[in-house]
Amino acid sequence: MKQVTAYVHTHWDREWYREFDEFRLRLIEVFDSVLDMLKSGELPYFYFDGQTAALEDYLEIRSEKLPLIKKLIKEKKLRIGPFYCSSDSFLVSGRCLIKNLELGIKKSKELGETDFIGYIADSFGHSKDIPKLLKHFNIDKACLWRGLGNIPADLDWNGIKVTNLIQGYFQDFLNLDKTIEEKAQMLKKYLDKISLKSGENVLLPIGADHLAAVKNIKEQIKELNKIYKDYKITIATPFEYFKKVEKRQKIKGEFLENSLNFILPGVYSTRLYIKQANAQSQHILSNIAEPLEQIARKYFKVKDRTEEINYAYKLLIQNQAHDSIYGCSLDSVCDEVMERFRKVDTTANGIIKRTIRDLSDINAPLAVINLSKYPYTGAIKVITDKKLDYLKIASHKGFTDEKLYNINQIPITEDYTTLYEYLIDVKNLPALSLTHINKKYICKEKNLKTGKNFIENKNIKFEVKQGKITVTDKQTNKTYNDFITITDLADIGDSYNFGALKNDKPVKAQLKSAKLKTQNPVFASMKLVYEIDIPQKSTSKGRSKKTNKHKINIDVILYNQAKHLEFKANWINKSKDHILKLGFNLKEKIYSTINEDLFSTVERHFNPDFDINKYINAPRGREIKPNTSPMQRFMMTQGFGLITKGLNEYEIIKNTVNLTLLRATGIISNPHNPTRGTSAGPPIETPKMQCLGENKANFAITFTSSEEQMYALADTFYECCLTLNTNKSDTKF
Repeated sequence: MKQVTAYVHTHWDREWYREFDEFRLRLIEVFDSVLDMLKSGELPYFYFDGQTAALEDYLEIRSEKLPLIKKLIKEKKLRIGPFYCSSDSFLVSGRCLIKNLELGIKKSKELGETDFIGYIADSFGHSKDIPKLLKHFNIDKACLWRGLGNIPADLDWNGIKVTNLIQGYFQDFLNLDKTIEEKAQMLKKYLDKISLKSGENVLLPIGADHLAAVKNIKEQIKELNKIYKDYKITIATPFEYFKKVEKRQKIKGEFLENSLNFILPGVYSTRLYIKQANAQSQHILSNIAEPLEQIARKYFKVKDRTEEINYAYKLLIQNQAHDSIYGCSLDSVCDEVMERFRKVDTTANGIIKRTIRDLSDINAPLAVINLSKYPYTGAIKVITDKKLDYLKIASHKGFTDEKLYNINQIPITEDYTTLYEYLIDVKNLPALSLTHINKKYICKEKNLKTGKNFIENKNIKFEVKQGKITVTDKQTNKTYNDFITITDLADIGDSYNFGALKNDKPVKAQLKSAKLKTQNPVFASMKLVYEIDIPQKSTSKGRSKKTNKHKINIDVILYNQAKHLEFKANWINKSKDHILKLGFNLKEKIYSTINEDLFSTVERHFNPDFDINKYINAPRGREIKPNTSPMQRFMMTQGFGLITKGLNEYEIIKNTVNLTLLRATGIISNPHNPTRGTSAGPPIETPKMQCLGENKANFAITFTSSEEQMYALADTFYECCLTLNTNKSDTKF
């Protein structure tokens, strides 16, 4: 007879197919009931989903319940933490996941929790770096589900004891209006499937999304135990289960296998405007505001702003809850997500400006703080009301920071003045340093060359020949002809999965014009204009005959010393239910790539001859995995590197890397999605998911096989330097 450890839980999405405030009203009802049941003894134990944000949301309304919650946690009847929010691990940076755990563990310990499980029950796959993350916080246990595939329940994942929730966390049989015999029959099928992958002990979740705890659970379990001959069920928590299991199969790597359950890979390109906002907010908070504040405090005794940093992180991490960052939610929920990003950026920028103010002296010489761990070579931007002997690229009206951030002054009309924007071409600024600008750091080399149809420096040449793009890696003398293609396909899917239209033929964009736009000693740029006729909409019956003409404008920018070529694209999307891709055509078929992961890189393998037409329609309960992959900031293959700001999905087809620029769909879950055989959520229409109107994309390419150089170039592309006037001495941090 197998021993079944049954844990009662609820999986809590702060927002999804209902707004946060509506879900919180449900949370109050659900958790009021749970506390009453725990207090009376009707419910022996309750596991609160491995995250503290829901508990914090509850206590904001029910503050009088705090003593009872602390008592139940002390008695180990209520188990909480360690995360603040249940997050994704491919769209979210390693630093944000560290902060997620820091905030969650801090709150958990304040309430009396001392032991933790890395409970990641509903994220759509798992990074190979999750064990590093958990070990950093001395967590040696984890519960996972999606992405694990056909492997045993009990695993050793690089030193972390893992339980694979074979059938997932979603099990609501005991809540149904059925007889106990009917429930027993339904539950046994579930238990048998888990048992096939388990040893003598079986872990059974009892609960589901936003679901109240089962009434009369003790009595129901007692009756089930009378019926079952192969299983004995005990209500406990996952902690007790981990104590019982002795044998574990060793395993390593990432989990993105979808043979047994959905990993819903379309979320990496759903509402790309959310991913782009996340990339910006993560960078400005984690790579600029936070390290600047810590450096200023440690080296220059500037005021502690840790709590302001934590406030911004909480807002950011709330947006990184998996349904929020995926964009698979109501339009109104995603509007709130974007408003939170705005608040994060406003707070982070305010912290940066105040920290710079505290380090500055308006009459002191100009200096640069390089917050990257790599030396910096490239352009530095300076905005000031003073006229400087550097390259002026713009001017506008505004208040100086000296006026805006002086708490003893209020900016008045007379302070509204002309601000000038300058670029300084510097070289070899030390990593993690404050460095005053002098002749040693000013680049005197003139590497840029331009013509009517080309721009180049000593590293890269970009030119247009007969309506096609040619790029040359001048370090290796490799030339890539017909390097860029832009294509569009139907997408009859939903927020979770790209929906392929069988035998759909790609529509190709035509390059209509290319001209030199900017030429100066620091950078040169060309403006490309593409046109593409995209069908007005797509359905399962085909693409509409009526088309909308789309103009895609792309600025191609090359800096004097740069090893990367930057692209800024913008266009007005006028069509629905389609996917727009920009392809980079390499020399050979692509079988593998290297991607930036949370704290390292990960290699992924591809079939370059993959054809999704061979697999649709997906059978019931199965999901077709497209030839796409998520990445953090960059990917690389065959000496080619791609860096993006929030474009997290690419596809491999033959010798081409396709970067997803836009995926326009209009429903949370399409029950007839041809690439997924079962619905994945409610079929609620979401018009804003079509991303009609203005769209933008910012990305860069380079040529290298060095992972270290890719990290350095990613920092350069994202910009990790700040300027200030200061009398502080040059300092290495």
